[in-house]
Amino acid sequence: MTEECALCGLLSDDVAPQLAVTMGLLPREYQVIRERLCRSPTHSELAVFAGLWSEHCSYKSTRHLLSTLPKESPFVLAGPGSHAGVVSVGEGWAVAFKIESHNHPSAVEPYQGAATGVGGILRDVIAQGARPCALLDFLCFGDPLSRDTRRIARGVVEGIAGYGNAIGVPNLGGRTHFDAAYEGNPLVNALAAGLIRPDEQRHARATGEGNVLVLVGAATGRDGVLGAAFASEALGDSASHSVRRSHIQIGDPFSGKRLLEAVLGFGAAQGLLAAQDLGACGIACASFEMVALGGMGVDVNLSAVPLREPGLSPLEIFLSETQERFALIVRPEDLPATLRHFEQLGLCAAEIGRLNTSRRVRVFHQGRCYLDLPAELVAGGAPSSDWPLAKELPKTPAIELVLLQQDKSPQEVLLLLLAQCGDPEPIYSRYDQTVGNRTVYGPGQASAAVLRLPQSYRGFALTLTGRGDLCAADPYLGTQSALAEALRRMACVGAELLAITDGLNFASPRDPIEHLRIVEVIRGLADGLRILGVPVTGGNVSLYNQSPRGSIPPTPMIGALGVVTDVRAVPPSIIRSGQRLLLLGSLSARPVASLYARLRCGQVVGIPSVDLLAELRLTKVLQAAIAQRLIAATKPVSQGGIAATLARWCLRSQVGAQIDIPSACEWLLFGEHPAQVLLTTSHAEQDRQLEQIAAQHQVPLTRLGDIGGEHLHISGVLEIAFEKLRIAAEQRAVIR
Repeated sequence: MTEECALCGLLSDDVAPQLAVTMGLLPREYQVIRERLCRSPTHSELAVFAGLWSEHCSYKSTRHLLSTLPKESPFVLAGPGSHAGVVSVGEGWAVAFKIESHNHPSAVEPYQGAATGVGGILRDVIAQGARPCALLDFLCFGDPLSRDTRRIARGVVEGIAGYGNAIGVPNLGGRTHFDAAYEGNPLVNALAAGLIRPDEQRHARATGEGNVLVLVGAATGRDGVLGAAFASEALGDSASHSVRRSHIQIGDPFSGKRLLEAVLGFGAAQGLLAAQDLGACGIACASFEMVALGGMGVDVNLSAVPLREPGLSPLEIFLSETQERFALIVRPEDLPATLRHFEQLGLCAAEIGRLNTSRRVRVFHQGRCYLDLPAELVAGGAPSSDWPLAKELPKTPAIELVLLQQDKSPQEVLLLLLAQCGDPEPIYSRYDQTVGNRTVYGPGQASAAVLRLPQSYRGFALTLTGRGDLCAADPYLGTQSALAEALRRMACVGAELLAITDGLNFASPRDPIEHLRIVEVIRGLADGLRILGVPVTGGNVSLYNQSPRGSIPPTPMIGALGVVTDVRAVPPSIIRSGQRLLLLGSLSARPVASLYARLRCGQVVGIPSVDLLAELRLTKVLQAAIAQRLIAATKPVSQGGIAATLARWCLRSQVGAQIDIPSACEWLLFGEHPAQVLLTTSHAEQDRQLEQIAAQHQVPLTRLGDIGGEHLHISGVLEIAFEKLRIAAEQRAVIR
């Protein structure tokens, strides 16, 4: 019997359940397949189910939770279920944006894992019909002193730069965290945004009997087969990574650039009816999902697929995750022009299927029917997982119970905090930040990335926030803390927050405690969004982020989009000598979960402090003050509290500051309290006008001191020269 016949033949009832489990399917899922098909499946059918019923594709463990998130708004033009969320930003423009993860591939093959993560999220935006104009990334690595972390971090940064720079999309910001909790399982999440006219949006619904399924882009290879199933299981140790390399896709940004222009240049006027990018499970996912959405069926001819290497089996062709490919639906009369359009741009293009009304996907290879399955069963029939749920989470120790004897001076504490935060410039300096001519403020230049609309002073802002350490202390409040920081960063550039996309990274939902953490993160996000009146337009859930070293902390990443009325009014994040320094928000000395608390106590302790209503009041003050040009520079207080935020600000701007805090309490200086923003003004009259606006919204405003000199001086507490700040910030640098 040939290999192909073995793969096509029905499996015995003894063999099939065991094979299903080895492919990642649960016994209960196998039973559903067996009952719905009324027979035992073949090896190839099990492989298709394993891919499309994986967590990566089906969200079977979280979709019931995600359904509780608010999704509607007058600004939202496309929400969850679309290629990317689409939000109206005015003047006849909208922004498509979405976040995606590539965690497991980046652990195994850092360069290609990160590069193909960038390529994949760009194709989501392109599939929606938008021209990409911005990338942001959120990276979590392990101990910066470990060899494996350095290998992964350097490969990831090179992969992001290699793909983004070559394809010509600017990288405008993000976050990079180093924490031993991510050792062995890094998080690599990328956000892409693109501009689109609202009436030019695209969809993936395949309709119309006789219409043609066309595959365009790169020739298909063996890379990435069963990558979706691999992304839906826990990582093994580094010794097992060589086995997993066959699951990693290989990116080609130059082909990606040709494909970008070719797909965006091929719209409804040229005959396009539907489009979907090929990512997880390749042709299999695209064909099943597109016809299931349209209530259609399709006959797929794998023999027509352009191949870049000989000897691929039908299953490899069908499940290959070769990058830089799209599936399109066109009318038969438009097929010749379609093929010609893509071939003239140096891309492969081939008819690989025809739509019918059977509501099934039949797959042929060399004239033989290889698969015949119901489209809706495969694309949407994965039963929801019902994992055990813990009754409560382990109690986080109270700060007061474990607080260690303070044996370091405030100056030493500040330097340690700076070392923990690190200097991101060696990372983002690798990325092109201005290509495309839309960037107003890039990384390090303002509190959020700011881009302008074509031929306008109107613009939009993007930011990425998240704190796994705070979610380890309290998943509900830690998530709302990330949401609050996103709102604060939007406010610091005068933007109105319109919508978010979420990247939710967790360990195994099969663990009752980890499952409860997932529930609490999503509950915290839902409650927080309702308070702010902001929807989520889509995103990504990544599960099984754990290694033999343990589970990662729950790490929700909030990608925020806001509209800017006039980009000329946006204050930068650079301070100048002679400016006056103020704090907008309440001063607090309350011990709270924070980087300082962890440093003092040697572990995650306490409860994060969040006040979303105070954040909303703060937002109103900043938006009004920025519109009136009263603020010279802004910076949201974040990791390390007021003192560490000010130190990073001074270091970035290469100018000192002299401040006088009413209390020398270190929790006031280093604690991370809600709704605090540092800002500068140019003269006392601006202070007076700011006081009036702040009073109207019941937000405290405190004059702290002045900008100038070459030292950071906090009266009666510390005085540090630039050089010491710089050395501390670069102490743990992995990328130079």
